[in-house]
Amino acid sequence: MNLEKQADFVATVTGTDVKKDQTTIHCITNMESYGRVRSSVTLEISGDRSGGAAYGSGRGAMKDGTFFSGEFYGVWSREGTKVTIRYVDRVTDGTQNVYEGVFDATEDEIHFEQYRFA
Repeated sequence: MNLEKQADFVATVTGTDVKKDQTTIHCITNMESYGRVRSSVTLEISGDRSGGAAYGSGRGAMKDGTFFSGEFYGVWSREGTKVTIRYVDRVTDGTQNVYEGVFDATEDEIHFEQYRFA
């Protein structure tokens, strides 16, 4: 498997929906490859509340009028107030990426590393 490192980015948390068995985090960011991106990730909560499945979708818009849509699936884990989310996406332009995001629940940002399947 060949992965190409892409530019790291920070997403601003714009809202959360907290429920008994899941939390959805809504974000906005600027990405080199996809422009202005709005996304949501849902974290399903496992029995001990320290991890589970993660899934979501995003939409990106470039200034040249190009529009992207993507869905992603993965897992999350929590240690203290830090949540790590790892997932794979598929974008409408055919690209697939692997992401690792770290969210400190005391802040309003998620710091992401991104790798593209080559």
